[in-house]
Amino acid sequence: MLLALLVFHVFPAWAVEESSTQTPLIESKITMDVNYGYDNTAKGGRYIPVEVALHNTEEEAFDGQLQVLTMESDYNIYRYDYPVYIEGGASVDKMMDIPLGNRIDQLFINLVDGAGNQVIHKRVKLNVSSEVPELFIGILSDTPEKLQYINGVGVDYSMLRTRTFVMDEENFPEDEIGLNLVDVLLISNYRIRDLSEMQSQALVEWVRSGGIMILGTGARVDDTLGRFAPELLDESYDAPELVQVDMAQDFEAEGPGNAVLEMVCADFSLSGANVIFSDDQLALLATVAYGKGTVAVAAYDFVDIAEFCQRNPSYIDALFTNVLGEDKINRLAESAYSGNSNQYWSANNMINTGNVDRLPDIPLYTMEIIIYIFLVGPGIYIFLRQRELNRYYRSAIVLLSLTFTAIIYLMGSRTRFQDTFYTYARFLDTSEDTVNETTYLNIQTPYNNPYTMKLDPRYSIKPITRSYYDNMSSIPKFTGNEDYKVAIRYEADATTVSAQNVIAFEPKYFQLDKMEANVKGIGFTGTIVMFEDEVTGSVTNSFKEPVEDAALLFYDKMILLGDMEPGETKKLDDLELLQVPLAHNNQIAEKITGKDQYEKPDINSRDYMDALTRTNLLICYLDNSVTSYTTNARVVGIINQPEDDPLHLDTYEVEGITVVSSSIPVYQDEDGVVYRSALMRKPTVISGSYYNMSNTLYGIDPLTIEYSLGNDIEVEKLYIRYVSESFTETASAGSLTPFTGSIYFYNHNTGNYDKMNERQLMYTREQLDDYLSPGNTIMVKYLYSNVSEYSWDILLPMLDIVGREY
Repeated sequence: MLLALLVFHVFPAWAVEESSTQTPLIESKITMDVNYGYDNTAKGGRYIPVEVALHNTEEEAFDGQLQVLTMESDYNIYRYDYPVYIEGGASVDKMMDIPLGNRIDQLFINLVDGAGNQVIHKRVKLNVSSEVPELFIGILSDTPEKLQYINGVGVDYSMLRTRTFVMDEENFPEDEIGLNLVDVLLISNYRIRDLSEMQSQALVEWVRSGGIMILGTGARVDDTLGRFAPELLDESYDAPELVQVDMAQDFEAEGPGNAVLEMVCADFSLSGANVIFSDDQLALLATVAYGKGTVAVAAYDFVDIAEFCQRNPSYIDALFTNVLGEDKINRLAESAYSGNSNQYWSANNMINTGNVDRLPDIPLYTMEIIIYIFLVGPGIYIFLRQRELNRYYRSAIVLLSLTFTAIIYLMGSRTRFQDTFYTYARFLDTSEDTVNETTYLNIQTPYNNPYTMKLDPRYSIKPITRSYYDNMSSIPKFTGNEDYKVAIRYEADATTVSAQNVIAFEPKYFQLDKMEANVKGIGFTGTIVMFEDEVTGSVTNSFKEPVEDAALLFYDKMILLGDMEPGETKKLDDLELLQVPLAHNNQIAEKITGKDQYEKPDINSRDYMDALTRTNLLICYLDNSVTSYTTNARVVGIINQPEDDPLHLDTYEVEGITVVSSSIPVYQDEDGVVYRSALMRKPTVISGSYYNMSNTLYGIDPLTIEYSLGNDIEVEKLYIRYVSESFTETASAGSLTPFTGSIYFYNHNTGNYDKMNERQLMYTREQLDDYLSPGNTIMVKYLYSNVSEYSWDILLPMLDIVGREY
């Protein structure tokens, strides 16, 4: 009991293994204790933090290594090796982040000495939920006990169930990978600046890489939102005030009691925010894109709404459902069953399209065979007969066969692999200060031979494996005595990846991540102004290599920049602005690379295969980087394999391609008049089937939705923007169905819907007076006319607004 209390006192947020066995294999005075995860919980397909405490009771120093054995989603055994040195009588704590396969509930940790002898063998049983997929929520708060109402709540019809973990300065990780286990970070009633500089940097990079952070404000707005105010706010916020808030205005209260709460709230204005909950006075909850991730800010402290949420637990359901969004929820729920299978197939598509240069030249081979048949048949016979050398016929046939065998062998030299080779797809996302790199690596060998490669130790390495859950196959028994398939050894000067029991041409996928300072100043830079129908400014390529297929991406628009030489600046004034099909990343990527011009696949065409490879990379980039509304633009382009190997694997043959990108601010205001999309706030569906992420109508039934144009402006103009014809009239546009039919605006004076002129694409303030509500909303009905073309994906027009700020 004393030992258990001591462990939980020293490691309050780390849980010891649920059950373990420790078997000393040779006489040793080394003791080992293992802690993992948060609150004795792990999740498949993630990194789990593992802490190993070692104590050397002998006077002699111990020099060896820790070996962590895990089973991946494909049931192969992976081993992770870490060097360990313990002075005599000393103790060492080793922190490790170990990738965990899907549906795997145990791992084994071995301590071996310098001679490779096992000193300790320990099994660690992991608490992994096999029932409802869980939403892991880390909580930073000075009063975490008052936020327990967030735990155990069903999200989106119980597709996910919340599970909370208390975090503080003691257990908060100092690198981004340590937060990989967490889905959401909720910070309320807490001073973020109490985190160390490294912890704060890890938090920021985790959000930028796709994490979701929710900030409570209220009386402590300076302690939470204040840390991010310069990056997130249009203008500084006023001092928080005690106000009455109607919590049920965007949410139907279910429990007894009044939904009007009196509490301290902060009035803020996030730049490019999507307002989720609000009342007549202020935005109660809003989200904004932050890199690849999302920051949600509440006007209140989550501690202050504890009693209300205990009476109305579905408020927490609605909150997380709206903050995460349908796509994120579906991915989290699906990953509980399929693990990283989606990532596996995405990597397979990106780096397994092949190289046209390695395809055999069929016409040339055909010609060689015809010549050989002619010579070995009548040709050599007639030649020798005319010279009365018939006795040499057999020798000539043998010589001719050997000659043509050698010719064909030499012709095929460029199509063969002589040794281990790898292909990669690299993504560089640059800012003024940092370069974030994610590389997907595929290693293969043409023979059944083991191989070893060394990588930059700054990379974190995660295997990408497919799950066999869909096949309903049983999980093989994992005892810890199995031999490894892949071993990854971490050392100060290099990380070594070794594979054994290799099958020829069996792909092994890895994800490598690295962040470093942008000391070379690489990236895209520029100044962009967008107002109504005009985009002005310029974009400069500051990379050291030429960039091909560059494009400027806005939330719902795009400008094709083409190829850019190093240092080249492109003026935007005369370039065509395209209205893109929102969230249809396949079509957007095909437009950028030019693949949309091919009517059918042509694997013998170098240009087609090159466009296919680039398209697959851009689809992956768009799926993971352009996921929600943002006022910034992103410049994306492609760099062919550079002269030097970026992974420094000079001993192997390498093929790869790099996608580069940078975010550039966009100015959308002139003298207090702003221009923005009406979809910056999620529309409310009144009737019909509508998907917000892609702005599409499902089916052919009438759709009525209400757009919130924002209560911070007086609307002066409204534009209706249809998807550009260059998307809907190309060879690959078969899956795109643009909306055709009638549009109606709801008239608040008559209570009827007025049919709009189909050709009118801009409405002035005077023309909108009857249709704008006092809350600056407009209700629109779409009636699809082409009922003969039934579709689940009808592209609705986008609405853009121009308004003067109050």
